[in-house]
Order: sequence, then C-alpha cells, then structure tokens
Amino acid sequence: MRLRRVLVATDLSEGAGAAVRRAANLAAAHGAELTVLSVLPPSLAQDLSTFAGHAFADHVATHAPASADIRLRTGPVAGTILAEAADLAADLLVLGANGDRGFAGAVVGHTTANVAHASVCPVLVVRTPVNDATDYATVLLAVDDSDEARRAAEFGMALTPSAVHIVAHVSVVIGEHLLRLRGLGESDIDDLREASLAEIRPRIEALAARLDPRPDTVVVGPGTPQRALPELASRYLADLVVTGTGSSTRFERVLLGGVAQSVLRHAHSDVLIVR
Repeated sequence: MRLRRVLVATDLSEGAGAAVRRAANLAAAHGAELTVLSVLPPSLAQDLSTFAGHAFADHVATHAPASADIRLRTGPVAGTILAEAADLAADLLVLGANGDRGFAGAVVGHTTANVAHASVCPVLVVRTPVNDATDYATVLLAVDDSDEARRAAEFGMALTPSAVHIVAHVSVVIGEHLLRLRGLGESDIDDLREASLAEIRPRIEALAARLDPRPDTVVVGPGTPQRALPELASRYLADLVVTGTGSSTRFERVLLGGVAQSVLRHAHSDVLIVR
C-alpha cells in the first residue's frame, strides 16, 4: 500500500483538531500529501462565513504543518466531504469522533456513519487524543475468512507498521435467537458454537499466515461481533480497531456493515473502516 493523499475533515472543534493531528502524523510517516477540509452549511450567513474562514486558518495552523493544502467549502456536510475525497482520489479519509458542534458533534449518529458507509476509500475515525509523535501501539484487526477482510487487515497493517497487530475473529451461530425459540437448549447452542469455532479457526489462522508481517497474536472466540469486538479492543488495550465493510453477497455486506457501524459506536479506540 502506498499512501499518497490523506484528506481530513474538521469542524474546528477540539476533537476534530485531534483528527487533523492524526492525519498530519500519518501523512508525514507515509510521505503523503495532506488536505484539510472544512465544510460550512449553506445557511451560514456571509459575515459568519468570513469569521469561519479566519477560524479555519488558525485551526489548521495549530494542528497541521504549513505545507498542508486547506480547503473551505460550502454545502451539505457529508456529501461535500465525500465529493472532495473523490475529487482528490484520497487514499484515506480522517474524521473526528467527538466534536463540540457541526458534523463532529453528531459524528456517531449521522455524518460519520453516513460518510463511513458511503466512502469508497478507507475512513479513519479518531476518538483518542493525539500527541505530535504518537503512533498506534496496538491494533486489533477484525476479520472473517474472506479476501475482503484480508485486504482490510493488510491496509491496517501497512498504515501502522510499528504497532503490535492482533487478528481477531468472533464466531456467531447464525440464528441463535430462532434456535432458542424452537426449544434448543443453551448446552446445544454451546456445542454449535464450539463446532463453528473448530471449523473457522484454521481458516482464520491461514488468513493470518498470509499477512506480511505475520500478526503478533490470533484470537478466535465465540460471541456476537457487535459486542465482542469492542470488548476485545478494551481487553488488549488496542488504540485502533480495523474492520472491513462489504463482501461478495448482499447478506455479507449488511452483516459486515452492521459490525463496522457497531464498532464505530461502541469502541473506545480509534476505528478504521475499510471498504
């Protein structure tokens, strides 16, 4: 993977400032060009637009290098961010997870979820504070046994070459709730979980073996991915979770998209979503 262009969108809040710093760090580490974007809603009055322009310049000067390309746009926030990413052919789009106002203020609910769902390039959602020299220390790579998941893991590893990488797969028995309604007991469901794990574990280990460099740890366990992955991230003190979204069938796309959105909502770490 060669990172050539990093786009970060900011609403000038403190949380978005952390996203700008993270984007600047990654761009510098990979020799990529950095573009910082801020989007003003069309309803903003002209006098406030002038004020916002000055505030944007100060914000960029505080959090990004002088070489950064800065762009102030007016329009629907999510659509404008996506259009700018497409126009730049961005390799990575970075957003802040917690802002005081604007799109980042509703990041988990609307704009970030919409951007992450629709973006054709990987989206990094920054939730944690960033120091100038901070690299990701521990990265959890959430996978199934698909080529899409492997490519997402490869992107995450290439983005964070100095980190400890943990491949994690959470196996769920499809239709557990329906099986209970039909009278299947918990011991029988546990047996199905164990059988599912026994079947999937060699495939996940084979996927991990194909990654270069080989991940430090492979974890395969039972549970609902939407719940278990954020818990695993906390257990291993991961500061970044990488998950793919999109696969070969409509059902898989919906399932993986739901997992990605759930991790985005519930993980305390940063989250990288790779389509």
